[in-house]
Amino acid sequence: MTDVLPKWVLGAFFIINFIFYARSDCVLSLTKDFGSPGPVFIRNGGFMEVNTDQGNIRFGRSETVLVSCPGPKRKIILGNYTTSYDTLEAHCILNNTFRVDRRIVSFKDIHCSSHPWFVAEESSETCHGRNKVYQVGYKVKNKMHTLYEACFDKDLIATYYVKHRLTPMSIFRQNGLKRPQFTEGNLFGKIRMNEVYKIGGQKKALDAILGENMSENYLNKKQFLSRGHLAANADYATSALIRTTFHYVNTGPQWMRGNAGDWAALEDGLRRRVNVIGTDVTVFTGTHGVMTLPDKNGRMQEIYLHADANNNLDVPVPMYFYKLVYDPKTKSAAVFISINSSFYNATTIDKLQFCDNICDEVDSNPEYSWLKWRSNDGTFSFCCDYEQFVDEVDYLPKLDVKGRFY
Repeated sequence: MTDVLPKWVLGAFFIINFIFYARSDCVLSLTKDFGSPGPVFIRNGGFMEVNTDQGNIRFGRSETVLVSCPGPKRKIILGNYTTSYDTLEAHCILNNTFRVDRRIVSFKDIHCSSHPWFVAEESSETCHGRNKVYQVGYKVKNKMHTLYEACFDKDLIATYYVKHRLTPMSIFRQNGLKRPQFTEGNLFGKIRMNEVYKIGGQKKALDAILGENMSENYLNKKQFLSRGHLAANADYATSALIRTTFHYVNTGPQWMRGNAGDWAALEDGLRRRVNVIGTDVTVFTGTHGVMTLPDKNGRMQEIYLHADANNNLDVPVPMYFYKLVYDPKTKSAAVFISINSSFYNATTIDKLQFCDNICDEVDSNPEYSWLKWRSNDGTFSFCCDYEQFVDEVDYLPKLDVKGRFY
């Protein structure tokens, strides 16, 4: 009797083994495999991202991802078991099954005892004069992981721009998430931004500037000043990343018709366009100028939503919202701008347009057909070449631009 197996048995063994290991990846669905409250996921030193064209997240067998629930008294929960850790490593086993803290669990059963705590940290970098750049993200094992950066004026209570990365997979995100409340962190002093944005606060601010009851000409159930996102919450896939966009440093007072109209169209169109071109882009989303409205005597007045103890006006309502899109691979850029008002006539709008509107060139440049403005409510938007834009808005970081982004 021999101990040597027949060649066909060995061959079959290797084939079966190969098939098992070849198919033993973990594949996570954004719609099915994420629990709540959702942890922060760190993979290969950065935030975990979608990495398949189907909108899933794939891991090789035994590949790991760091799972973290940063913040006071937050712990990782595995099913019904609360661990004593806020950060653990999860190892891919098969499909949506992972090994965490010597336990085998479905990925959906990994969640936090409470929503992870994100932070906005002042950096050493300055912007737009002596203002500071703030990094917004999560601290995991004492290391800051930044999702976006904001140039913020603490005296004026205004964010000039937010810088973030948009990827081809930004079209995918978790569904069914409850919209978080906005947070102030420690950047706004004694100002309660939630009170500032309430309709009562808006009426008080406009009446103080324009005259008694003048706010009734502008504010109603369909038109009011919303918390306009700069980096869009829909640009991110998982719940923990989405939550970071709900910081007041990532907002500006934006009239609702524009927010739900042209601005929403731009955000959606840009995500789809970046998916088509298949490359990461850098986006600077910002505010510029202060919008004006006529007071009871017909004089145009700048609009602010708050005044400090010395009656100095702050929290300006911007005249413009914009997105500067830069592709570092091709060194191409373009800027998409929305006038933050539905109250201006055609003459005023024409004066406010400070560049040649390259989006009007759709017939000769059909590449811009991906952008469908929703200007049917009195709002107006336009697009600029980089060179003309920076003649007007000169406080952004200098970019090496060689051509136009389409």
